[in-house]
Amino acid sequence: MPFKTIGKLVASPLKQQVTDFFIRINTNRDCNLVRAIALSSITTTCLLGLSQLGLLQDAELAAFDLLTQLTTTPHYLNHASANPKAVLAHGKNQRIVIVSITEEDIQAQNQWPLSDQIFANLLSQLQKDNPAVIGLNIYRDVPHEPGTYALTQQLQQDNIIAVNKLGFEGEGEVPAPPEVPEERIGFTDFVVDADGTIRRHFMFAALGDIELYSFSLRLAQQFLAQKGLATRAEPDAIALGSTRIKPIAPDTGGYHNIDTEGYQALIRYFSMSKVAQQLSLTQVISGDYEPEMIAGKIVIIGTTAASQQDIFQTPFSATANGDFRTPGVVIHAQLTKQLLSAALDGRSLLGAWPQWAELGYAALCGLSGGLLIWRCSHPRIIAIFTLAGVAGIFITAGLLFANSIWIPVALPIAAFVGTEASLVVYKEFRKTFYDSITGLPNRALFTQELQRRLKQRPQHPVAIILLDIDGFKLFNESFGLRAGDRLLQTIAHQLKQNLPANAKSARIAGDEFVVLLGKPTRNSVSEGIEARAIAIAQQLSQRLSTPVNIHCQKVFPSVSTGIAISSYAEEQTVSPHLPSLTAHPPSQRLNAEDLLRDAQTAISRAKSKGRGRCETFNPDMRVKLSNRIWIEADLRDAIKQKDLLLYYQPLVCLKTMQLAGFEALLRWQHPTRGMISPGEFISVAEDTGLIIPIGQWVLEVACTQAQKWRQQFPDRPPFISVNLSGRQFSQQDLVQQIDRILTETQLERSALKLELTESVVMDDVAASIDILLQLKALQLKLGIDDFGTGYSSLSYLHKFPLDTLKIDRSFVMEMDSPGGTAELVKTIIALGHNLGMNIVAEGIEEESQAQKLQALHCEYGQGYLFAKPLPAQAAEDLLTNPIDWNKHM
Repeated sequence: MPFKTIGKLVASPLKQQVTDFFIRINTNRDCNLVRAIALSSITTTCLLGLSQLGLLQDAELAAFDLLTQLTTTPHYLNHASANPKAVLAHGKNQRIVIVSITEEDIQAQNQWPLSDQIFANLLSQLQKDNPAVIGLNIYRDVPHEPGTYALTQQLQQDNIIAVNKLGFEGEGEVPAPPEVPEERIGFTDFVVDADGTIRRHFMFAALGDIELYSFSLRLAQQFLAQKGLATRAEPDAIALGSTRIKPIAPDTGGYHNIDTEGYQALIRYFSMSKVAQQLSLTQVISGDYEPEMIAGKIVIIGTTAASQQDIFQTPFSATANGDFRTPGVVIHAQLTKQLLSAALDGRSLLGAWPQWAELGYAALCGLSGGLLIWRCSHPRIIAIFTLAGVAGIFITAGLLFANSIWIPVALPIAAFVGTEASLVVYKEFRKTFYDSITGLPNRALFTQELQRRLKQRPQHPVAIILLDIDGFKLFNESFGLRAGDRLLQTIAHQLKQNLPANAKSARIAGDEFVVLLGKPTRNSVSEGIEARAIAIAQQLSQRLSTPVNIHCQKVFPSVSTGIAISSYAEEQTVSPHLPSLTAHPPSQRLNAEDLLRDAQTAISRAKSKGRGRCETFNPDMRVKLSNRIWIEADLRDAIKQKDLLLYYQPLVCLKTMQLAGFEALLRWQHPTRGMISPGEFISVAEDTGLIIPIGQWVLEVACTQAQKWRQQFPDRPPFISVNLSGRQFSQQDLVQQIDRILTETQLERSALKLELTESVVMDDVAASIDILLQLKALQLKLGIDDFGTGYSSLSYLHKFPLDTLKIDRSFVMEMDSPGGTAELVKTIIALGHNLGMNIVAEGIEEESQAQKLQALHCEYGQGYLFAKPLPAQAAEDLLTNPIDWNKHM
């Protein structure tokens, strides 16, 4: 629970008795232990209830999948396409072989469904090598000539098991081939959980006197019968020889109230996919395998071709690369191998604890988490033991899972972590009034004390001093959080030692401390308390800036201070736009949060001026901050309400003194404040990211207007220059956005010039060159704006694919001054020409400036000598009635 929230709760008179009760019991350690046990019990009981409602089942199934992945045997079998002898060498002790019908097989046969003759040939070839059992995991209820008679003869062999599909849950039944007797038919035995994953094996069902065996159980039954082991259904289990497999319950492991009709068992997977040796249909038909691979084995025939969609999610699908799904024939092999391993190798199927044992285990984990928090206070120790506890629960589950026991994982972890969380909340409530690191009062207690002081003597001004450690974040990053805590403790200790009489201190934020000065004397006035507060702030800043040793390292801390005085609440200037942020109505003048906010405003001003500065709050600070907030809020509305508009300043060809183009300049026509210049809102747009949608709008409007003018005046089509901000230039889709705008507006690409400042392109030279080249590939023009005012390196300038250098107005305006910038302008023009660029001079206001620029062969000029920025219609009038500026000079 956040401190501020707890503080408000405790501050409420209705909660005071509850607060006092907690404070009293916190003095008794035995009560703490009782409380820890009680909270642990309550939390665990709630989580057990949630578990019984099935809310943790998804998490438990995810844990089942992860445990399956971690406990399966490594892949050691090769693909079907491998050398058959190598496959035989690795899998000579395997009991199952998969004959997979692959995409390549289907393409080779050039048909699907495959004809009965192909399957007859396949079965005939397999029978030559004396397999123990052949399972046909292909629905063959409809004849597919040719070869139907031949397939019928093959299916009558005693070792053939066919598959059918039961008509459960409204799905249509698919019968087995009619020539196969019931005792050699098994139904599809997958149980798909709600998340689409197969984790259960549906082995057996009885409908009256009719016994239904799954496909995998039929295969195992036939194989075991040849070894003298009988398979039978008992009232409470399936017997495979002497092995008894009991069905799962609705609440087995992490399940909750699942449908367990019939005999179902959990699947204990052997491997992700290589559970058995695999041969392809083509390999078998062509005889490209060793007969020993088939002799005495269970052969399961099925499709692994993804196009046949006989693929399913398994526990391995969650983390496998891509959309990994397992073919049904491989899952049948998994299930059959599981049954054979249980009957012949003593490998247990997955079981589970009784539900009472599972719940007791979860309760024990919950109690352990509660006792851990009761005994430990250090966050790092708690984190270590928490991780160890969670890891221990998971490792325990993994070891049991490896030994065929599935226990819940999510419920014990939730109980362990949940009781920890409940105890942490309780301890935080207990520590509500004091900072755990420094021992100083925290914001909640300080706010209460400040509010009491303000209300107690409202006629006297109250002063607070906010102190902020400079560079504390950098210190933490350099030395670590532990060293940061040590520095906070040292600062707090020095602060308490150097406090003036009757003053109180507190730590109210990460690296922020606050001092409430003592009550002023009867004759004090606001000026006097301000001078006293400044003197104390300077004294504290000096004392707290003395070197300290942190972990054998000498550190030189410094603090910035901000002062706020309650009497200024009555003097604040009211803003017509945001009065609630700048004025304090009489009912709010003595508000502790307002005073803290004012101190925060003052310290923000202090830190903006450098380290170790001190500032006293005055109403102008709040007004400036409020205006910025107002601008941001109204600027968002301006975008929606289309209060933004573009002005166009002519760009004149200095050689002909004719209009050549325009620069698009953004303006804001506010409904109440009138025209707002970019200088007032562009920085806000940059900081807030609003420049992105604004910049896109500017490009769209400017390109649309330029295309309109070029169509109207084809004999003197103007180009258009648009400025790009740094935030726009860093957009990932900038190039695509501009390309789209040019395509939609149908503006000739060379008629658009994008201007960027030096600082933007020099921020990351390599990245800038890459983006500029992409923009240049759009066949538009690029220019550097305000050249000479930034910090561009001439060694990089020639690498930028630029068309234009724009000389900053500050250089142009000083050209006529003695010792001015004429030579510098001459150098810039020469530099640009040598690099193959044209030059634009902005800020031309005098004829002499234009004449000198003409003499230096500067291509374009811009400034009030020619025209101010104009609305679109006025700019269009210049195109309609061209001006020969030669006559005006």
